[in-house]
Amino acid sequence: MKDFAVFWGCTIQARFPFLEKSTRMVLDAFKLPHRDVDGFTCCPEKSLVNNVDHAAFVLTAARNVALVDGMGLDIVSPCTGCVSNLATVKGELKANPVERTAVNGLLKAAGKEFKGNAKLTHLVPFFHDSVGVFAIKQRIKKDFSGMRLAVHYGCHMMRPSHALRNDDPLDPKKFDNLLAALGAVSLQHPTKLQCCGQGLDRVDQHDNALHMARVKLKELKSLGADGLVLCCPSCFLQFDNNQFLMEKEGEKFGIPIIYFTELLGLALGYTAEELGMNSHRVDVEPFLEKWKRSPLVAGSGTIDEALNAVVAF
Repeated sequence: MKDFAVFWGCTIQARFPFLEKSTRMVLDAFKLPHRDVDGFTCCPEKSLVNNVDHAAFVLTAARNVALVDGMGLDIVSPCTGCVSNLATVKGELKANPVERTAVNGLLKAAGKEFKGNAKLTHLVPFFHDSVGVFAIKQRIKKDFSGMRLAVHYGCHMMRPSHALRNDDPLDPKKFDNLLAALGAVSLQHPTKLQCCGQGLDRVDQHDNALHMARVKLKELKSLGADGLVLCCPSCFLQFDNNQFLMEKEGEKFGIPIIYFTELLGLALGYTAEELGMNSHRVDVEPFLEKWKRSPLVAGSGTIDEALNAVVAF
């Protein structure tokens, strides 16, 4: 496997260091050839920077890609927004040689050149495609048989689809496949592909952000979901933090929010404390208690059984 740089973005390291910890733990557990690269900046964030100054948005993203271009590395990120933003700019510059020449004229002063050779991948399709569901299943010490989990893809894991090409943007399967490989039931529900709504908090529409979170959480509670699994720090902020705020006002949903790297880490044998899950604002103990009571299944099933459990893609 080719060496890759981990692009952490701003939110995970600034607000959720425990998500960085769980990501590092699972990457190390699979002995994946990852590196930290000095010099990365904000991706930059699309809805704010791009709307104010498109040229600054393009130049910043191009510089980040140019850093790994010069090292011959790819990028893997646990943040869907970062991958989406970098891929958006990469696609724009690859398609527009005039703009690319202008950007490289500016980057030259910093000793950088955008070539666009680096592959940009989010953590979920990376584990699905490059690590593989069978390799994951072989490492499991205790799976999630009997657990009913809902996947939240978020807006940026597959979009823009022409730039990312991670999954079918209208009917994605890879995140579901990973849950199936971990033994869980991936619930199908109407709001599965709905925007989390966290971006509304950035434009002073907190009540609307809460409303969008409420719609999803009510639905999952009615379905008896044991937890919501996601892999985007903005979505985590929306459903963990804003759910906590609503619960302080008397609304009780009780939907634990689990990052993909935490779910995988538990299956690999790490404890919730080691993974930093005690830093969540919404209590994860109901999820953990049910999981602990489930039968011990360590790498159970044949390869054929695992294949049958995975949704065809």
